[in-house]
Amino acid sequence: MFHIMNAPNPALAASFDLEQLTSDLVASISASPRGALSDALQQALARTVEAKVNAQLAVILEGIGDAFYSLDAHWRFSYINRAAEAYFGLPRQAMLHRVIWDVFPESEGTDLRGRYEEVFLSGHPLSFEGEAVGRPGRHLEFHVFPYNGGIGVSFRDWTERRRAEEELRASEARLSALANNAPACMFYQTSHSPDYHARKVLYVSKTCERLTGVPAEVAQANPDLLYSLVLPQHRDRMLARRLETLCDLTECEEEFEMRHATTGETRWHRIITTPRRLENGAIVWDGIQIDITEHKRSEEHLRLLLNELNHRVKNTLATIQSLASQSFRVRGATAAGDLPALYATFEARLHALARGHDILTRENWEGAGLVEIVTQAFAPYRDLSEDRGRLRFEGPDLRVTPAMALSLSMAMHELCTNAAKYGALGVPEGQVLVSWSAQESASGPRLVMRWEEHGGPLVAPPSRKGFGSRLIQDGLARELNGEVRLTYQPEGVVCTIDVPLS
Repeated sequence: MFHIMNAPNPALAASFDLEQLTSDLVASISASPRGALSDALQQALARTVEAKVNAQLAVILEGIGDAFYSLDAHWRFSYINRAAEAYFGLPRQAMLHRVIWDVFPESEGTDLRGRYEEVFLSGHPLSFEGEAVGRPGRHLEFHVFPYNGGIGVSFRDWTERRRAEEELRASEARLSALANNAPACMFYQTSHSPDYHARKVLYVSKTCERLTGVPAEVAQANPDLLYSLVLPQHRDRMLARRLETLCDLTECEEEFEMRHATTGETRWHRIITTPRRLENGAIVWDGIQIDITEHKRSEEHLRLLLNELNHRVKNTLATIQSLASQSFRVRGATAAGDLPALYATFEARLHALARGHDILTRENWEGAGLVEIVTQAFAPYRDLSEDRGRLRFEGPDLRVTPAMALSLSMAMHELCTNAAKYGALGVPEGQVLVSWSAQESASGPRLVMRWEEHGGPLVAPPSRKGFGSRLIQDGLARELNGEVRLTYQPEGVVCTIDVPLS
């Protein structure tokens, strides 16, 4: 019987002439005895059918694209198609009817040979991938199966595809690592649905768990879980905004509050999503989600600072107006003779106010240390503090509010000025002690501060209350919602300040 696998040239098998086959069939019938006519006819028909089938099979094997060859029961090549011939780089005639292990001796002991022998003995087909024998770095995909008493082998070189797949995997790994380590949660979903809850998420970065407390795989399986963590007052607005941007496929940016699934803390998030239409008409949403809680807190802090600054500027302008009014309005002063002294007094008070502002500016208007406030008030009298300890400070470095810092700066300046003109700082033997402490009370912590003068001229209560006295007693108490007492004891002025620390 004729087998196309034994044909030295499959191309010839594909071009058998049916007229020649018919002629051979007629001659065979005519030459046969009458009794053998039926057998001869059957054999001729069988050969005709088999030849046509093999011819068509050869056409298929030559056109399948994959390399193919078959081996007979003795491991000899019985058929090799053009693709296999091109891959081996040898003419088919040089390999047909030869044992494969003789043509490729380097196959001895390889895994590939073991797989071939396994199929031959078991009769079960195998599909596997392996490195090409004798061609390092090239990878083949094999399909080996029982065939015509031997085995058939089809294979394709997928080295470039494998390299592309490995590069794709590496690229995906890099992208995934970038997404998982970025401070933003990255995600996308397959399609938009009129029912918001029917959306399907394809990818969520690992950052999701850090931002929301929900593992990425859980969020991907159940998108409504993340949506349920959004505070109710934001949900309708978010959905309406999403539907609005869907109409013209524009970017959608939203800020909302969200409860952390693990800690229960409410934090602010910003989500930026962009819908895009795929070739099949479906809509995909790409997006990132960022925790902006600290940014929101900074904005709120800045807003508070601006409000505080506006309030302080108004108060400062009012204070300056009062300073000018009181400094230049002195009973019995002559316009020409007393202006330089009045101007010097006004300028000193402005400098005291400026020093308080400088301290707060360095502290971003968040407060100031009490030690620095007192030290700056005595700055014009620094030489006295170095003279046998005439100026002494005692107390912890408490933090005070901006309002308290400015009020205490002005009060300390007035006390220092009066002591230099009329009290202990005006004579070599005079001393000043400023002490303070924090004390607890039913309404909260309070600052208790005391100014004491010793060794100065004999003190008598003034006949009238000047601007400095009113600033210390009335202004300070009113501004700080506390109590200020100014007493004129014969041995020296004593000022006590009792105000809330907060």
